[in-house]
Amino acid sequence: MIVKEGGRVKHCLPRMMRFFCGVFLLLPAVLFLASCKNDPHPAALQQKKDDGTPWQVRYSALPEDPRSLDPQFSYDTLGHVVISLLYETLLDYNSFKTDSYDLIPCLAESMPERKQLPGGQESYLIHLKKGLYFHDDPCFEATRGIGREVVADDVAYAFKRIADPKVECPVFSTLEEYVVGLHEAYADAKKNGFFAYEKPIAGVEVLDKYTVRLTLTKAYPQIKYWLAMAFTAPVAHEAVDYYDGIPHDGKIRDQFKFHPVGTGPYYLADWKRNSLMRLERFRRYNATKFPDGGWAAEDDARFKPLAGARIPFIDEIQMSIIREAIPAWVLFRQGYLDGSGISKDVFNTVLDTGRELTPDYKKRGIMLHKDPVPDTGYLIFNMDDPVFGKNKKLRQAISSAYDEDFANDVFANGIELNAQELLPPGVFGYQPDLKNPYKQHNLALAKKLMAEAGYPDGRDAKTGAQLQLTLDVTAESATARQAAEFDKSQIEQLGIQVKVSENLWDHLQEKIINGQFQLVTFGWEADYPDPENFFFLFYSKNIPPQGSNNTHYSNPVFDRIFEKMSSMDNSPERLELVHKLTAILNEDCPFVLTVHAVSFSLSQPWAQRVSSNPLAYNSVKYATVDVAMRNEQQRLLNKPALWPLVTAAFLIAACVVYGIIWSLKRNV
Repeated sequence: MIVKEGGRVKHCLPRMMRFFCGVFLLLPAVLFLASCKNDPHPAALQQKKDDGTPWQVRYSALPEDPRSLDPQFSYDTLGHVVISLLYETLLDYNSFKTDSYDLIPCLAESMPERKQLPGGQESYLIHLKKGLYFHDDPCFEATRGIGREVVADDVAYAFKRIADPKVECPVFSTLEEYVVGLHEAYADAKKNGFFAYEKPIAGVEVLDKYTVRLTLTKAYPQIKYWLAMAFTAPVAHEAVDYYDGIPHDGKIRDQFKFHPVGTGPYYLADWKRNSLMRLERFRRYNATKFPDGGWAAEDDARFKPLAGARIPFIDEIQMSIIREAIPAWVLFRQGYLDGSGISKDVFNTVLDTGRELTPDYKKRGIMLHKDPVPDTGYLIFNMDDPVFGKNKKLRQAISSAYDEDFANDVFANGIELNAQELLPPGVFGYQPDLKNPYKQHNLALAKKLMAEAGYPDGRDAKTGAQLQLTLDVTAESATARQAAEFDKSQIEQLGIQVKVSENLWDHLQEKIINGQFQLVTFGWEADYPDPENFFFLFYSKNIPPQGSNNTHYSNPVFDRIFEKMSSMDNSPERLELVHKLTAILNEDCPFVLTVHAVSFSLSQPWAQRVSSNPLAYNSVKYATVDVAMRNEQQRLLNKPALWPLVTAAFLIAACVVYGIIWSLKRNV
C-alpha cells in the first residue's frame, strides 16, 4: 500500500508485513506446545526386533536405586527385584502356584538328588544344564567379550564367595552350620587375611564340568530353598576379578556390585543413578521356557498358546527411580507405567467399600490383584523381663485386649489378614480356620486374665501401684509414631501405663540383642516358605547374639519338637508336630500376633500379570506386553489440549483485525 503524506510517499506494507509476520511466527510455538506429549520415558533401545515385530518394553518404577547387585551380598527386597532378572538360580519358584510354594529346576537339569550318608550327613547331587551362558561382557577377555558357558566351577565359586569375609554374605551364619567345610574356609580367611579361592571347600565338590555335589553336616531339607535364592547363583570369577580387581589397563571401572554379569533373562544395559535402570533381553538365554501347564484354569486361553515358547517375550525393561508414591501413581493413571501398588493416599479413590475396583478403573480394563505375603507381624515380649517372663496370664491379657481389626482398618485399609498363628498362608502347617483363644479382642477376658495375673484394673494386687511398661519402637516416620500410639492405647485399656520409647534402628537392635526391652514391635517375612523358618525364631539355641530368637523364649518341650520337625520332609507326621508348636506358642504368648500382610496391586490391560507368587521375583520373564494397545490407550488418556489452539486462533484473528484497523486509521 502506498499513500502520499505531506508530499512524501509512505510505504506501509513493510511495517504491516513485520507486524503480521510477528503474529504468525507465534503460531509454530503454539502448535508445538499444543502437541507436546507428557511421556516421561526415553526412547526404547530399538523400535523393532530382528524379525520385524514390535520391540516390547515394560515400564515400571523403583522407589530408589538398589544398594548392591552382588548376588552373594544383597539381602533386601529392592535389590532382589533386579538381581532375580539378572541372575538365574539353580532352582526356581513355580510362578503359577502359591499354596503351597513349589520349587522347579532352573539352571539345574533336574531337582537335586538327595542321599543319606553315614554319620547323619547327607548329600545333594546337582547336574547343570548344558549350553547356558553368562551375559556378554568385557570381563571375558579370552573370548573377546562373549559370555562363556556356565559350568560347575561357577557354582563352587559362589559358595566360596559366601564364605569370604570380605564379601560379607548375610546368610553365611546359617549355611556354615550345614555345608561341610564352609566354616573352616571362613576361619582360614579371617586368620590369613585373604580367601584362598584356589582351595576347594570340602562340602562343595566339582565332580565334572556340569556336576556339583553338596555335602551337609546333617539333614537339612531346607537347603533346596537356598538353591532358589541368589546367594547360591553361579558367578563368573572373571567378572569379580575384572571389576573388583586392580585394572591392568589403568581404566577406572564400576565395582562388581554395580556391574552385574549374570545368567538371567536380562542384562543391565544402562544405569543412570537416581534416574533410570534399563534391562535388555539376553538373546542367548535358554535356561527356561514358558511352562507347559500348572496355571489356573481361568488362564488357560491366555497361556496355552505360549506353552513351551522361548522366553523372555519382553525385550526391554525400564525401571524409573520415582521416590514419591503420588508421582508414580499419576504416571500409572496416564498409562505410562504398566503396573502399580496402591498407596494409602489413593486407596479410597481406587477401591470401593468392598475392596474392589471402582467402576471407572474397571471400565479401563485395569486388573486388581490381592496376594497374601508370607510374613507375620507381632509385638514381642521380653521373656527375660521380670514382669513378663514369668507371668503368662499378663501376656495373654494384653494379647486378648488388642483389637487388630481396628488397627487393620486404620493403618492398612482393612486389607490384611488377622493373624491367629505364627505361620502365614501358603506355608506348610498353616491353619486357615484356627481360632487363637487369646486373639479374639475380648476385653472382658483380658480384664479377667489381668486379675488372675495379679494386676486387677492394671494395678498390683499387693501394693496397689499402677503397672508401668515401656514399648520400644523405631521412629522413622509419622506412620510409625501413629502405630506406636495405637499399640499404647490398646494396652492402656487394661489400666496399664505405657511409655513409648523411640529409637534409631541400630540402637533398637542393640537393645533387642542385649535383652534391654519389655515390648517391641516386630515382624518376620519368610526367607523361604517353610515352618522351620518361622519357628526357629523361638528356639532357645537361637537367643541373641547366636540367632534371631529376639523374645529370648525358652521352652524345653518346644525345643524338642522343633528339633525333630525342622529336619523332616513334609508329611502327616511333620504336620502334627507343626500344629503342636503352634499350640504351644499360642498358649505361652511370647508375642501379640497382629497381621499377615496382603499385597494389593494393579496391572494395565495391555500388561496382564502372569504370576501371583510373591516369592517369584523373576516371573516377568513369562510376561508379555501388547504394544499396540498401550500406544492407543496412552493416546486416548493423554489427548493434546485443544484450548491453546483455539486461544491462539482467536488471538491471531484479533491481532489481524486490530492491525488492519490500526493501519487504516494511521494511513488515512
